[in-house]
Amino acid sequence: MSPWRASSPARRSGPEGVCQLSISAPKPAIAGWKHAKSWAYSITYDEALADLDQFVLRVHHELGLPGHVEVVASQIGQVRDVGGSSYDGYRHMAADELRNIAAAGWGIGCHSWSHQRVMDDPDLELRVARETIEQAVGVPVTVFTAPGSNDNLTPEVVERLSGSGYLAGMSITDDINRVDGDALPWVNRVPLHERYWGVFDSAFDPWKRLRQAQVEHGWIVDYCHCPLETAAHDYKDCTAAHHRERLEAVVSEGGAECWYANPDDVIDYLHLKRHTRIEPCGSGFRVSIEALPERVQRRELTFEISGVLAPEALSVQVDGAAVTLFGPRAGCAAFTAGVRDGTIIAVADGRLRG
Repeated sequence: MSPWRASSPARRSGPEGVCQLSISAPKPAIAGWKHAKSWAYSITYDEALADLDQFVLRVHHELGLPGHVEVVASQIGQVRDVGGSSYDGYRHMAADELRNIAAAGWGIGCHSWSHQRVMDDPDLELRVARETIEQAVGVPVTVFTAPGSNDNLTPEVVERLSGSGYLAGMSITDDINRVDGDALPWVNRVPLHERYWGVFDSAFDPWKRLRQAQVEHGWIVDYCHCPLETAAHDYKDCTAAHHRERLEAVVSEGGAECWYANPDDVIDYLHLKRHTRIEPCGSGFRVSIEALPERVQRRELTFEISGVLAPEALSVQVDGAAVTLFGPRAGCAAFTAGVRDGTIIAVADGRLRG
């Protein structure tokens, strides 16, 4: 008995050199999120302040969550002074501190050169700022985080992101991000502040958008600055107690169904998924990758095989190497593997081998 539900064999013919197929194995599909998780969660910290060490890093370590800091390139290692900000007078992380958190699995983003108007000098604020951070920290920086407001992520700025070395631009638009990734390079972020200014003034909510992300299989990117015992500014940050409450709520709700991720990893996954196709080829399937941005760093995908009656009986090889299968839900087998253009996936009934 086959480990998958019965189906008619697919047969394709073509000229010499073209892949042909005559198998009954179901076609692998790319999972919405890595590890076949139901939704995803990330958190970012604008300004990359050294005082994150007081409360924030400890909570992340306790809960096992990665984070992401947004670096103002001209302020690395300095007491922050960008012209009247609530965070002027706080010290920006130095290069060695940034390298340490990067080594711990955190991501590093560019928050511009000066924290002023990007379009006043877009090359300085985008390309030069990114290169300065990369030279200081020694890791690729592929995310630009708009300083101040979405006025620094206008269509004119977005048009320049790719040519300046970025894969995404983070906004301060309060919404989840959808699993199809069609909005890239734009990324929404959910503010974690004591209060939310504007027409609908409201208070901190530790459960904000969690249910929405679960139902819509979305990706939440939270943002704040540097949660301390008292927020530096109620409209820009939350307290350390509220910060802990939020992360504990995320883990409580997410359990094993959530991908707790460095945003860089999610952005890489969405780009790779967008540019990948799976086609029948011989006795297996061929992965085709077209026009993938060169700056994508992590080139792994999770594949799902649906309609599987006995996942433990499947045998899957990727480019001739066996992969480990897991069952994210009933009737489904999944695996995660590195891919390239031309990768071959072979799916067989393991009970018939050897």
